[in-house]
Amino acid sequence: MKMKHTNPLFDFYEKLYFHEIDVHEKLITRIQVPLIIIISMTGVLAFMLQNYENTINNQASFFFVIFLVASSLALLVSICFFIRSSFGHTYSLLPKAEKTESYREELYKTYNEYKDGKDIAEHHLDEYLCQYMIKCSSINTEVNDKRAWYLHKLNGYLIIVALLLLISFLFFYFGNLDKGHQAKTLQIEIINPIDLNGNLIYSDKYNKILVCAPLYTLSNLKKKNIEQEKVRQEKKND
Repeated sequence: MKMKHTNPLFDFYEKLYFHEIDVHEKLITRIQVPLIIIISMTGVLAFMLQNYENTINNQASFFFVIFLVASSLALLVSICFFIRSSFGHTYSLLPKAEKTESYREELYKTYNEYKDGKDIAEHHLDEYLCQYMIKCSSINTEVNDKRAWYLHKLNGYLIIVALLLLISFLFFYFGNLDKGHQAKTLQIEIINPIDLNGNLIYSDKYNKILVCAPLYTLSNLKKKNIEQEKVRQEKKND
């Protein structure tokens, strides 16, 4: 048999309590998407910073730096709102079933000697649960509203970051600021002063063409050996 509630709004408070708990679960799911977006945008920022190189003075570099700094600041604000919407919030829940059952038994024992002791005990139990429903739903509503506001601000700043990053990337790409696509001037350096049929070797480490000239090639060694042999023969003949 269903308990008859003394407070006519008991059913409303009960639905409100579980509604706020459901909102709490939905907020956790909604926050996961901005987290992925923040990580992706951080990766884009890191890519452009790592590959940025300005070899010539142009306006593209100036505007790129301006928009990159602006997007970085907006991303930091977004991270702050993400932290505020995810952490530092405490929800209020109903007491454990064990505690509620213990309180119910205590009520029945206390009012057992009265004529309408059972009705009085159920009345107090109903008030006990109703007060918890009101208190918990009120606290949870305030927490969920605050988290939803932070999440709304977070989404707004993420849109701003996306626009600023897009503009920065346009200057980065079309302004020829990517060091991987810039024309490189090769420096030729002779590392051995003896020019004996040397070979040209490109060095990625030094970004130079190095002239590697061996001291003696195979043909030169043969010629030198022949000359030395002739000198020995001439000495023997003398």
